[in-house]
Amino acid sequence: MKTLLRILTILAIIIFVGIYSNANQDDTPILKGPETNNPQMDEGESLNGTEENSNVGPPVQGIASFINKSAEELVAQIGEPDRIDPSAYSYDWWIYHFSDQEYIQVGIERSKVVTIYAAGSEADIQPFKIGQTIKEIYQNSPVESEIVVNIDGGTYRFELSEEDLNTRMLTMVGDVYAQLYLDKYTGELVSIRLFNKETLIEQRPYEMVYRGELMEENEISQEEWNKISEGSEQQIFDITNIIRTSYDAGRVKWDEETASVAEEHSKDMFEQDYFSHESPTFGTLADRLESAGVAFGMAGENIAAQYADGPAAVHGWLNSEGHRKTLLEPDFTHLGVGVFRKYYTQNFIQQFEQ
Repeated sequence: MKTLLRILTILAIIIFVGIYSNANQDDTPILKGPETNNPQMDEGESLNGTEENSNVGPPVQGIASFINKSAEELVAQIGEPDRIDPSAYSYDWWIYHFSDQEYIQVGIERSKVVTIYAAGSEADIQPFKIGQTIKEIYQNSPVESEIVVNIDGGTYRFELSEEDLNTRMLTMVGDVYAQLYLDKYTGELVSIRLFNKETLIEQRPYEMVYRGELMEENEISQEEWNKISEGSEQQIFDITNIIRTSYDAGRVKWDEETASVAEEHSKDMFEQDYFSHESPTFGTLADRLESAGVAFGMAGENIAAQYADGPAAVHGWLNSEGHRKTLLEPDFTHLGVGVFRKYYTQNFIQQFEQ
């Protein structure tokens, strides 16, 4: 009897340590979005860099050809969207989830296509291709560390760091700006974001110096933020499964109870002004899941803050070693995503079949 109790005690300790280490994520670094400065240049000061023009890069084909076209032309070509999600910017996302091999988010502003995000091996992102190597991209596309955009009498110079060039480089396809999301561990293209010049300047994804005017940020009510967050949660879930599928990690199912735990953690981080896997009030992921009555065999958490949106946060996780391990863990079966403002939480769990 004593031997049996000793064995059960040892097993309990092993299980607890496994759950706690996954839930607490002690080996996972904190992930905040790229901080960007936007200083205004003095009059007469030179803004040097590669200037955009309509002849830069190859001809516009594939989904890039929809940039600046009307929403009616988009619908005529690929149909009505699966849903429409608001964004924190001046456009709404029209979501087209054709399959885990073809996923597209189209940003529509005043009935015009102004930005597109695409992932999946079957997405038509000519002249690029998902899985293409960084070496091939550099050989065939004009990639510079500085790009100057001129619009409405203003001049805006984007400055890309070495990290940017290796993970989210900016190039041009005709007069369309293409942000290429790369996997720095494999050196391959994972997804793409396309902009017209106005939306690139509005979103300002890189360090930027400028002369002229900057668009004021939208004032967003909490009710509007709640709707934006709901869309972001679904986008992160969809893109996570596309990435997991492409890395042979297997799809995960949505778990509503786990999503509530994730949402509360994002909200808690925002309201209590901290950024950590452990809440001063509600404890570790294991504590929070157990308090919510969520049954799990193992669990893992990814958090991020201040990224432009859900797709950008997922890409950040993929390029961070600890977060990547959680994102691509094949033993996870379910996922809950919670977003509050620009705080993002992914809670993965392993559930056993009943």
